[in-house]
Amino acid sequence: MNHFISLAAFALFASQFLFIGNFVWSLFKGKKAEQNPWRDNGLEWTLPNPAPHGNWEKIPTVYRGPYEYSLPGAPDDWYPQSSKLPNDREPAPAPAPAH
Repeated sequence: MNHFISLAAFALFASQFLFIGNFVWSLFKGKKAEQNPWRDNGLEWTLPNPAPHGNWEKIPTVYRGPYEYSLPGAPDDWYPQSSKLPNDREPAPAPAPAH
């Protein structure tokens, strides 16, 4: 049993070289990720990298919720919540603060 555990430990140690090699290769030779690699609808993926102070230069207009996928009329399965589709209505104005 001791011999088997020792061989398993060496195999586990050797397999870490695959991870390290893949990490180093991806760091220097891998392709750069696009702005929204997971095709998420949320606003955080519309920010430039690095984000400016206050996140946005101009606050974006939101037309739908962040989890609305497969919208009728959308060109893809995902569509950012700050992008307007032809059949979208204008968002309701924010309520006035109560005094």
